[in-house]
Amino acid sequence: MSIHPIDYRYGSKEMRGIFEEETKLQLMLDVEAALSRAHAKLNHIPEEAANEISKKANTKIVELERVKEIEEETKHDIMAVVKALAEKCKYGGYVHLGATSNDINDTATALQLKMALNIVLKDLKELEGILKKLTRENIEKVCIGRTHGQHSIPTTYGMKFGGFLDEIRRDIKRILEAKESVRGKMAGAVGTMASFDDGIKLQKLVGEDLKIKMAKISNQIVQRDIYAEIISSLAILASTLDKIALEIRNLQRTEVMEIAEAFGKKQVGSSTMP
Repeated sequence: MSIHPIDYRYGSKEMRGIFEEETKLQLMLDVEAALSRAHAKLNHIPEEAANEISKKANTKIVELERVKEIEEETKHDIMAVVKALAEKCKYGGYVHLGATSNDINDTATALQLKMALNIVLKDLKELEGILKKLTRENIEKVCIGRTHGQHSIPTTYGMKFGGFLDEIRRDIKRILEAKESVRGKMAGAVGTMASFDDGIKLQKLVGEDLKIKMAKISNQIVQRDIYAEIISSLAILASTLDKIALEIRNLQRTEVMEIAEAFGKKQVGSSTMP
C-alpha cells in the first residue's frame, strides 16, 4: 500500500524498483551466491556446490511467496531466505555457511544504496548540464536582485543560475563521497570472523565478486554512521532542490512573472480554474 506520494506519483519507476521486495530478495540471493563462490575458491566447499547455489540463487527459482511462507513459520526474514534457497539445492547445507543475518542483509542494502545513488548522480549530472547551459545563455540578461524579498540592485540571470550550478556541484561531490562510504560485511555474528577459516580473505573475495567495498571492522552490523552520512548528503541535496524550486515559484507569480515553468499544450494546473 502506498503511504507517500513518492511511492506512486513522484518517485521514478527506476528508483522504486530498487527498493521493491523482489529486488531486495534477489540481492540477498546474490550475496549468498557470492559467499558460496568465495568458500569454493578457498576450498571450504566443493566447487559444484557453489555452482549449484549460484544457479539456484534467483527469484525465478526462490520465489518471494515461498520466502514469506517460511517467514510466517520462523518469524525471521533472513532465515526464511536461507531455507528457501537451501530447499532448492542439492548442496543446501552449504548455503549461508558461517554467515550471520546482517552479513546478508547489510551487504544487500549496500548494493541497493549504490544503485540508488548512481541514479541520483545520473540525474544530478543532467541537471548540472542544464544549469551550465542556462548560466552561459543568460550571463548578460539583467534582472532585479532581491534581498529579503525586496528590490535591491541589478544582477543577471547568469549569476542566479551560476549560483545554483555551483551548489549542485557541491551536492554532487557530497553524494560521490557518500557513495564511496558504502560498505558491506561478511564477518559473522559479532564481526570477529570466527565462524570462517581465512575470514579476511573470504570477505575480500565476496566484496570483489559483488564489486563493493567491505567494512574493515564491524560487529553484528555495518556501522550506521555510514547510513547517516548518506542521509545527511541527500538532505542537503533536497534543501538545494527546494531552494531552486521555491525561487522559480516566486519568480513566476502573476505579479512578478519573470520566468515560467514549461507547460504542455494539454496540461492543466487546476480542476476549477482556467
